[in-house]
Amino acid sequence: MANKKETKLIPHKALVRASLIWETWVQCCYNYERMMGMACAHTFLPVVKYLYPNDKAKQIDLMTREMEFFNVHIEAGSCILGLAISLEEEKAMGKDIPNEFITNIKTSLMGPLAGVGDTIWQGVLIPILLALCIDMTLAGGGTIWGAIVYAILMVAISYIFSYINFMFGYHAGSDAIMDFLERGILNKLLKGASIMGCMVMGGLIVNYVNMKCGLVIQTSGSVFSLQESLFDAVLPNILPLGLTMGVYGLMQKKWTSVKIILLMVAIGIVGGMFSILA
Repeated sequence: MANKKETKLIPHKALVRASLIWETWVQCCYNYERMMGMACAHTFLPVVKYLYPNDKAKQIDLMTREMEFFNVHIEAGSCILGLAISLEEEKAMGKDIPNEFITNIKTSLMGPLAGVGDTIWQGVLIPILLALCIDMTLAGGGTIWGAIVYAILMVAISYIFSYINFMFGYHAGSDAIMDFLERGILNKLLKGASIMGCMVMGGLIVNYVNMKCGLVIQTSGSVFSLQESLFDAVLPNILPLGLTMGVYGLMQKKWTSVKIILLMVAIGIVGGMFSILA
């Protein structure tokens, strides 16, 4: 059996550069016609010269094909770019791979990977890092180190995960990725990430959403506080939870963020004027 490395056209340094281009410049030419299509073509710049070193026509054909509509989560979808490069390399080596096959593979994978990427990145990773770094800032009396640590961690995690995922797509190929999807691993991962996201958001609501009732009922012998004697006794933090779920309900009804913010400002002003809110 021939050594696998000997049959490759693309050197490792070109793959590393392609991965860095994808992660760094992916949204610099974002548009509604091709979405990330231009970024896909940009990613191929370091490798196309190795695939067709003396054939400009085939280079143009490849770059045109990779510039078609594409949209995915940046880090989770980087494996698709690695896979596309691997397929284009096999095609350049003489394997019978139709152009439509490469395009269809990219199209079929971008939806599921966008879902899992958005769920884990925006629903789990970012909220957890924000919570930790905000607490670091507050504990330090307003120090900027929380923001600095968050920025460093996000950049490091993004680049490292994107690179590993990119190389996984390149080396594993379409069979391994399709097997990963068909075995239901993706659905289990999405379900677990959704549960984790709900837990994280629940913790954030308790720590960062503040809403208290200021109504007090005075009698001849005692003072009854609705907040302390009712809400806190029945279910602590029920008002922040109710406010959050109310905002979520308005978002489900297609309210814009501006309208929701104005409504919250109005509720705060009215509640403060009549001592309904403390």
